[in-house]
Amino acid sequence: MNNKIIAFDFLRALAIIMIIPAHLSSYLFSSYGKLALYAFDPYFANMGLGLFIFMSGYLIYYNNHSINSFQDVFGFYRKRLLRIYPLYWAALATFILVFSVSAPRLNSGFVFPNSENVFGFYNVLVHGLGLQILLSPAYASPMLTLYFVGLIISFYAIYPLLIMFSKTTKHLLLYSLIIYFGFFLISKAFNIIDHRFFMFFLIFVFGILACKEGQFGKAVKIHVKTPLVQVLLAVLPVIFVLTIVTGLRESLLLDPRVSVTIDTGIGTIASSMVRSMLDSIAGLLSINPPLLQFLIDTLLLNIFIVLFCVFEYLFAMKFINDKFSSSLSSLFTYIATSSYCVYLFHRPFFNLWNSGTNFIGSSILRDITMVFVAIPLLFFVSYHIQKLELNLKDKLSHRQFPGKNLLYTRFITGFDK
Repeated sequence: MNNKIIAFDFLRALAIIMIIPAHLSSYLFSSYGKLALYAFDPYFANMGLGLFIFMSGYLIYYNNHSINSFQDVFGFYRKRLLRIYPLYWAALATFILVFSVSAPRLNSGFVFPNSENVFGFYNVLVHGLGLQILLSPAYASPMLTLYFVGLIISFYAIYPLLIMFSKTTKHLLLYSLIIYFGFFLISKAFNIIDHRFFMFFLIFVFGILACKEGQFGKAVKIHVKTPLVQVLLAVLPVIFVLTIVTGLRESLLLDPRVSVTIDTGIGTIASSMVRSMLDSIAGLLSINPPLLQFLIDTLLLNIFIVLFCVFEYLFAMKFINDKFSSSLSSLFTYIATSSYCVYLFHRPFFNLWNSGTNFIGSSILRDITMVFVAIPLLFFVSYHIQKLELNLKDKLSHRQFPGKNLLYTRFITGFDK
């Protein structure tokens, strides 16, 4: 098996393994189980999602790096529609059935936030078109994890035009930044474009650049003793801590409802002082403090996820290869193949599982069955659904393009085609 494919399978498996625990706490019953998983939320989820998006950018460029005309652009969009929407529409219908139509009878213990607005006809229509990220928050309310599809659709809508007009890496960086800040201005002017677009767009571009800059089949060499790698290794834990502190700002220093004082040994830092400094900086920049907080969060998150993706990518390319046991490589492939389906359906699946296990009186026992029975079953079912869907798409593809061999057909959604 191609070493690069094994490495990509490992990265996709790692991404979904990081995301699921972050969401699982909403479906557990024992306080011990919930506390054990709080460490995964939201940092592991953001890292896992960032890795997914990085891989999407990398592989979409690997297989679609030559876009030279509007005919190529329309061909790209046509393939994206066929690759993205079928399972997504099935997941959207499942969300509606489980969390809206059947919710009063299920008694699963999970209350879907803002369900009356989320499952209204207009909002469902927006989701069906995949526009929930571009029209949020003024005209759409994203459905929990299904926002990811709207996010990746918005990135893919931009991608072919970006590649067609970017003849060099400098052009790609320049146009990406123009798009980023252009969308930012549109967002502030019309109260549209969900904040997660700005959190992850640069990660997607970074994935494109990682592939564009000579990664086509070249061996990756990691020189740990080089100054750059040593600096990155030293900085990564610091960025991780900063991200956590920033992510916990509501309970630490920046929440006006909370008063915190930290004794540093040479003085004290009060939350009121930090908020005052933040307000002063925001005033100097002529922006409001919440916007400054968002910019700080986004910057730290992007730096951290980029570093995380770099090290995981280099690690996978260096150490994940055909020297692994066949059973371990098969496990990576199994999880990677099922990952997109798992991501789409895990929330309604967990909800139905909890509804069906109400007869278990012990909260700890219910959590044990969730972790050791429900989750493996979810991956098993998702794997076979994904294989069936991919086989149907491959048959359709061979009918339209006989004899054409497309690489990496196991990617999470077929986004790489």
